[in-house]
Amino acid sequence: MYEKNNCVFQHHMPPEMHYMRNWNRAYLDFAQAMGWRQRNDPIQLALYSDTLQGFRLAAQGKTQGRQPPEHLRARVASYFDPLPFWYAPLEEACTDLTAYPLNAITQRPMAMYHSWDSQNAWLRQIHSHNYLHVHPSVASDAGVVDGGWCWVESRWGRVRCMLRTSEAVEPGTVWTWNAIGKASGAWLLAPDADESRKGFLLNHLISEELPLGRGHVSNSDPVTGQAGWYDVRVRIRPANREESQETFPQVPAVPAAPGVLGQAARTVVAYFAGRTRGAQP
Repeated sequence: MYEKNNCVFQHHMPPEMHYMRNWNRAYLDFAQAMGWRQRNDPIQLALYSDTLQGFRLAAQGKTQGRQPPEHLRARVASYFDPLPFWYAPLEEACTDLTAYPLNAITQRPMAMYHSWDSQNAWLRQIHSHNYLHVHPSVASDAGVVDGGWCWVESRWGRVRCMLRTSEAVEPGTVWTWNAIGKASGAWLLAPDADESRKGFLLNHLISEELPLGRGHVSNSDPVTGQAGWYDVRVRIRPANREESQETFPQVPAVPAAPGVLGQAARTVVAYFAGRTRGAQP
């Protein structure tokens, strides 16, 4: 139906436009005519960066003018390479990889990207909380059963959550959706909603700074500043049966914002398959 109703916006490009579009003359002319690009010149994909090389030469003491701080000189010289290269995550230099053998990876559920649509009652019926997904062999080695509660620990913190096994997860890694966990009462949700009692965030396991060198440095890519969300190393263990069947940590309930209608607004959030159910989460 989307294709039928929007056929006016469709355009099927001829075969000669289907390859090497950054250099394809026919496609570049077409893109300019459609207003996608201001010019039809070739799109150059630069691998060598003069800008990065300028920073590195300064850190190496080979240029005049502004210089990096002394305590960051070696960092700039090492990572501001003008050509792409791979380096081990910075956290590995200050973490016992044997004690924390798993790489933790987070993704965003398409339905709740950046927590948006958490108030959508239809989507909440599909998934109102997240799990930690691991390979069956990893769960078995840790003594955690499918659907059971477990602790996920890094050098920097820990969370308690529910675990699901899947052979689609690479052994040696764990992953979860990282947008569903909420503070109690947030987003107009009931204080005991799944998002706060079963949902969780891996942010509690990630440090903003790392104890490297003579002080602390940002736990981020040295060039772009991108936070090291994918670099944290963790381990898992089963939660005790007598522990609370809710995620940890829990924070104090978020009070309603001024002017919010409270119960009336929550009724809309709790809409359920064609009928209202009051304040049910």
